[in-house]
Amino acid sequence: MLEQLPVLGIILGDHAGSSPELAAKAVLAAKGNYIPVLTGNLERFQISCRHVEGADSLQVRPLKGRPLEDGENTVYFCDVPAGPDIHFSAVTGDSGRLQYDSMVKMMELERAGIVDGFAMAPITKAGFHAAGLKFSSEFEVYKGYYKTEQCAAVIKCEDIFRATVVGHCAFREIVDRLTSDGIVATAHALLDTMAIFKDRKNCRIAVAALNPHAGEDGLFGTEEAVIIQPAIDQLMAEGNQVIGPCPADTVFLKARNGEVCGVVFLYHDQGNIAMKSCFFGDGVLIYTGIPANIVSVGHGPAYGKAGKGTADPKNMISSMEVLRKLVLKKQK
Repeated sequence: MLEQLPVLGIILGDHAGSSPELAAKAVLAAKGNYIPVLTGNLERFQISCRHVEGADSLQVRPLKGRPLEDGENTVYFCDVPAGPDIHFSAVTGDSGRLQYDSMVKMMELERAGIVDGFAMAPITKAGFHAAGLKFSSEFEVYKGYYKTEQCAAVIKCEDIFRATVVGHCAFREIVDRLTSDGIVATAHALLDTMAIFKDRKNCRIAVAALNPHAGEDGLFGTEEAVIIQPAIDQLMAEGNQVIGPCPADTVFLKARNGEVCGVVFLYHDQGNIAMKSCFFGDGVLIYTGIPANIVSVGHGPAYGKAGKGTADPKNMISSMEVLRKLVLKKQK
């Protein structure tokens, strides 16, 4: 029944990569657990599907409002116009424009209540620039469309969650962008997201240090005492379960061994190196700071496998399952 199934969108992402193939594989693996709505270019999707085993069983229907029927392998499609210069494994202005237009169309569907949330198949950030768009990532696209002060993400890998204070920037800018308020806000987003999936009383987190050995009592820097510890003190005063500053080279082990279930990392690679070393291809991004249920995969569009049907859909499939649970839990 429709009332029991969420309507979940999938942005086809970079059509020059393996993204449409991954979306097709995810829908084939859904087994009727949700009603899928795709945004992207139908012709390019069909080209990609030629390389996906079983994709010929997909029943593609044009989207006409919120779907009223469900069925295994039934896909509702919102066709987005595309330029002619799109080829497998090549970044072009047309491919970049298409991935952006596909994102905008899906956000319009979400705002109209046609989908309950959506996942984004892998994009190529260079595609934005090739299309003349001044975005360095999808975060800026979502922030601009939903008109929010910020957009960030919590990454979920199995039962471990992590968030990052300072995102994409040059390494030399990290300390200038790191603030106590930023750490507190990031921790709040992490804890709130964790609480969707588990009891709040079990949401214990660690905050990573910035300097080697957590600064060694000021020997290697004062950021731990001046910036990080005040944030931890505030979080603890609010009643949150927080430990730190924890040396960055071992803090993720605390999550692996169950001492905590979430980690606040201070900058992009600090968190990515730890998590991807253990769970590459398994992380699901849950976007925070915006009024919508949005997730994406933790990897790129696999240009080397585009048009070959060999790209692993595991992360796309797990992203859709996280999205489904996210939507259902929020509806409750």
